[in-house]
Amino acid sequence: MPRKTSGTLAALVMLGLGSSAAAQGAWSAPPPPSSAYPSRPVEQYNPPSPAKQQAMHRGYQGAFHIAVPLFLNVDRSIVRPGADLNIFGAYDMGYVAFGLGAGVMWNPIDFNAVPGVSGAGRQPMTRLYLAPEFRVQIPNTSPIMPYVGITFDANWWRVNQTDVICGAFYCTRVAVFRFTPGMTVKLGLSFRVLQGTYLDFGVKYSLSGAGSFFEGREQWISPYFGMLFR
Repeated sequence: MPRKTSGTLAALVMLGLGSSAAAQGAWSAPPPPSSAYPSRPVEQYNPPSPAKQQAMHRGYQGAFHIAVPLFLNVDRSIVRPGADLNIFGAYDMGYVAFGLGAGVMWNPIDFNAVPGVSGAGRQPMTRLYLAPEFRVQIPNTSPIMPYVGITFDANWWRVNQTDVICGAFYCTRVAVFRFTPGMTVKLGLSFRVLQGTYLDFGVKYSLSGAGSFFEGREQWISPYFGMLFR
């Protein structure tokens, strides 16, 4: 009897172990499959160099210049070399820029050298102008940026013209400027000296129609230098 009981207990223990192993096998999850694609290290981003950033620039551009206007086909003893102060602002799109320039120009006129005129001395011929500009430029990673631009000029000229304007109780004498249309073509080179800062050199050829000031077409060239920012 004791043998029979011990055998029964042994059988029950073996049955319990088998059921536990089966339950564990049923509830255990299979191992995840190994990836068929090998993992790659994440590449580190290297920001572009300052020179490349300047070549890829998109935004605003500004400049100011000093020029020396020299009229063509005139008596240089009468129409003397002068000075031209110009400011320029544009939206820079990389290879092209659209902008607007404005300035004032003076050329001394020596009336004492004009035959038949005496006592008038030297008077400045003044030009005020507005000039929408279209510019093509070549940005690159080198310090030099060449460009060519064309402007359509609205000019107002004066030598010593004045007019008298009277109100209800008084009269006053005012300067009179006369309008002429014109255009300018410029060729320049900008040399980068600092991040976003350039020394700007070039020459421009200008043409003015007759309008209400000149009797015919007038031309002049103006070497210039200044600073450009982009």
